[in-house]
Amino acid sequence: MGFGRVFLTIFVLALVEVMVLAAVADFIGWPITILMVVVTALLGTALFRSQGLQTWQRLNQRMNQGEMPGRELAEGMMLLLGGAFLITPGFITDALGFALLLPFSRRAMADYLIRKGTLQTFATRGGPGGGAFFYQSRTVYPGGSRPGQSGPGSANDPAHRPGPGERPGVTIEGEADEPNDSRR
Repeated sequence: MGFGRVFLTIFVLALVEVMVLAAVADFIGWPITILMVVVTALLGTALFRSQGLQTWQRLNQRMNQGEMPGRELAEGMMLLLGGAFLITPGFITDALGFALLLPFSRRAMADYLIRKGTLQTFATRGGPGGGAFFYQSRTVYPGGSRPGQSGPGSANDPAHRPGPGERPGVTIEGEADEPNDSRR
C-alpha cells in the first residue's frame, strides 16, 4: 500500500470519526460524549496491559520450548495497533481497538492471517539453540511452482507471470548463522 493510499485512509477515517462524534454529541450531549471517550480509553489501556502481558508470557514460553512464536508475534502487532486505536478519540477507532484487544477476536484474526499466508514465519533449523534460521513460507502455489525452483514456468523465471492464486514477489533464499564473537 503506497503512502497516498495510507494518507487517504487515515484522512477519511479521521473525517468520519469527527462526524460520528458530532452526531453522538448532538444526541446525548458533549459532556457525556467526552466522558465516554475517556472511559473507553481507560478501559482500553487496562485491557491492553493485561492482554499484552499474557501474550508476552506465551511468547516467552514458546521461545523457551525452542518454538517460533508466530501467532504470538501476530497478536503482539495487533495489540499495538489496537492500543493505538483506543487512545485515539472516537467511537469507530474504539470499536476497532477493542476488536484487536479482545482475546477471542484477536486470536481468530491472527489465525486467519497465518492460515491465509499473509503472515510468514521464520523457524529454527536444527532444533532449539540451532543458531540458524531459515525462511518458511506457508503460501501454496498453483501448479507446484514454488519460490526457489528454477527453470521455465517456475516462480523465479523472469518470464513467469503470477497466476490468479499466486502473489508476485521476491524470494530470498539462504541461511543465517550467528556471527562468531571473537571478543570472548
